[in-house]
Amino acid sequence: MLRDAINEIRLHPGRFVATLLAIAISVGFIAAISTVVNTESEAIGRSNALPLSRADVVVIGQYDDAAGTIAAIEGVDGVRAAATGMTNIAMLSAGDSSVLTNLLEVPREEFRWAELAEGRWPTGATEVALSTDGLGKLGVAVGDTVNLGSTDGPEITVVGSTHDAKSLFSTTAYADVTALMGDGGANIFVVRTVDGADTAAVIDAIDEALPAALGGETPQVLTGAEARQQAVNSMTADVDIFKYLLYAFAAVALLVGMIIISNTFTILLTQRRRQIGLLRAVGASTGQVRGRLVWEALLLGIIGSVIGVAVGLGVAAIAGTVTGSMFWGLVIRPTELAVAAAVGVAATMVSVIGPALASTRVRPLEALQTVPTAAEAKRAGAVRIVLCSLLAAAGIGLVVMSRVETTWSLVWGMGAGFLISIAVLAAAPLYVAPILRGLGRVFGFAGPTVRLAAENAARNPKRAAATTVALMLAVGLVVTLQVGVASVRTSGTALINERFPVDITAAAKVELSEDFIDSVRNTDGAQTVVTVQSKPAEIDWPVRVRSTNPARSELGVPQDKAVADDEIRMYVGATDESEVTLEGVDGPITLKVRKVEGVPAEGPEVSQATFERLTGDAITSEIWVKLTDRTSATALNEVTKAIEAGGYDMLTEGGAVFAGILEQVLDVVLLVLTALLGVAVLIALVGVSNTLGLSVIERQRESALLRALGMQRASLRLMLLTEALLLAVLGTVVGIIAGVFFGWLGVSSAFLMMGDSVDIDLHLGIDVPLTLLLIAVCVAAAALASVLPGRRAANATPTEALAAE
Repeated sequence: MLRDAINEIRLHPGRFVATLLAIAISVGFIAAISTVVNTESEAIGRSNALPLSRADVVVIGQYDDAAGTIAAIEGVDGVRAAATGMTNIAMLSAGDSSVLTNLLEVPREEFRWAELAEGRWPTGATEVALSTDGLGKLGVAVGDTVNLGSTDGPEITVVGSTHDAKSLFSTTAYADVTALMGDGGANIFVVRTVDGADTAAVIDAIDEALPAALGGETPQVLTGAEARQQAVNSMTADVDIFKYLLYAFAAVALLVGMIIISNTFTILLTQRRRQIGLLRAVGASTGQVRGRLVWEALLLGIIGSVIGVAVGLGVAAIAGTVTGSMFWGLVIRPTELAVAAAVGVAATMVSVIGPALASTRVRPLEALQTVPTAAEAKRAGAVRIVLCSLLAAAGIGLVVMSRVETTWSLVWGMGAGFLISIAVLAAAPLYVAPILRGLGRVFGFAGPTVRLAAENAARNPKRAAATTVALMLAVGLVVTLQVGVASVRTSGTALINERFPVDITAAAKVELSEDFIDSVRNTDGAQTVVTVQSKPAEIDWPVRVRSTNPARSELGVPQDKAVADDEIRMYVGATDESEVTLEGVDGPITLKVRKVEGVPAEGPEVSQATFERLTGDAITSEIWVKLTDRTSATALNEVTKAIEAGGYDMLTEGGAVFAGILEQVLDVVLLVLTALLGVAVLIALVGVSNTLGLSVIERQRESALLRALGMQRASLRLMLLTEALLLAVLGTVVGIIAGVFFGWLGVSSAFLMMGDSVDIDLHLGIDVPLTLLLIAVCVAAAALASVLPGRRAANATPTEALAAE
């Protein structure tokens, strides 16, 4: 059986290409995740261990007096030098760019590991040296200034650059950490011993000296090698969480791959129906036939998994080169790669069980027929309808439950999504073929080629369903995540627009000059700048009451946001619906309090009519700015810098900051998730190509007959193209519809479960550009998949193709 299986694969390799691709991509994804995360983890760990890289001994313990601790350590016999191993995490910004830095204390000569590429080491409290990678990420050079934190943070001068390794998540910087980040003492000290000193003796001496000199608990004293390994191991444990999360996406890709493998074997065994029947007729038992198929699956699983592991390592090496982690070497864990390969083999074996059992249940005389019997074709249809209906009904019931019993709304919603998904996917053979035939009739006006393509696509309902199911699953998951993230973004943006309808507000307690207002107005990021007037008043404390309706009107803020004449808007210091009395030119003015978020404590709002009745002199103390793009960090930074340059002590707020953060974070999340699930879409599209290629082989005589009856090569290629497009479009559309529903179900269930703790009105959001891109990719890939099968069918000579096998 093994020899027969080897010969089958060797003599007909083209039949198994898609299976090998599906296995290789799935296993390669798992192997790449393992190796990339392990390599990045090792790189980050070693980067964090850099301050310890020249240490013979490391002391770990919290000491407020860093200088005194160093003196006590250096007083120990056998110690040549000691220093703090201070590190911190800091964000550095320059213009629109920012980077997370592993901020290290400038090392003394004895402990210095890095080399300067340019400039000098920092000596002042506001100086920093950045790695060349950090300079590139920030777009600055030696001599430029950067900001600590955001762009309005303290300025620091870049005085040098170093040859340090790149990193995916952060970059390396050197500074006087204590002066820059605050004096919190030190908890790590690095020690160099004199040549020939006994390290163990030095460790024991430090253990005794520090408590005697400084008091407190006995510190943890390690050799340099132990401390470095500990630093690497601690980072590895943290980063492994990301690896396990990414494995969930690999599982989705593997599931889609299993569908493709199962579908491929179903098609292959249908094509070998007569061969199997002949083997049974000449005496081969059911077990022998199944054993041969199992050996084929095992061989394909091994070959595909080996290819997948090699591809995964290649992808990891490329990723490591891009991120810079290859500086420390590629981290390969044979056990994890072996598990990935074993998963690929096991998935292949499991995928083949169904087709193998189905093919060997057929009696020899039936198997020798060229097509399945009518009774066989109708088998299990009624059972499928009943089961899928029950699953769908149970799922709908859970949807209703998620709306009613909101305490466990998310749990009910997830259960509903699972049951309805199974029902939709399992019922595919019942509706895919009729829809394809319907599309053929709808577009039949395009000619007989299109009608024939639709009939061919629907000829084998189970095959067409299996192909589209893989695409439905992959596309559905992508769209589900897109709709979930887009809905959160849309809902969050709506809340920001409601509570902070103005992009930027900048308020002072003094009058603003016209020159200052003009300078902000002339900034590239500002589209419209309007002024707000204020008057002094007393509401339990001195405040400046503002007239905001004119500014709202100029900026186009909806009228329902305007302040009524009988109200005063406040957020701090008063109860909603209470009353406040202000001094007016014609006597006291009593106003009803409306508590509104976004109104600062020192700036209650009244209508223009009320404002004119108040006593006191009106001054222009505030500006409202509408940006050219509310979510643009560039526009926000330009306007913010112009406001800061005015020199006023101003309170700057507005919705642009929140909108920009929300937009940027969720955009990154959406792109990453879409890219990860894109692997599953790729495997599904391989399935479309596979189905088309194998159907061409199966219909070789039919295609030859069409050519003999006068069909042109171009028409035959068009027929196969149309067939591929019909399958891809149907799978994509159903996946998108299901994804929109499940995405909305998931995010709405989550919001219901959080209850009153989240005061947000949920709005359905669909990322139209990404959805259109997904459709375009699927359609283009389907069209590309039809090229080779179309050429093969069109180039075959009719007389040769009509010849008996």
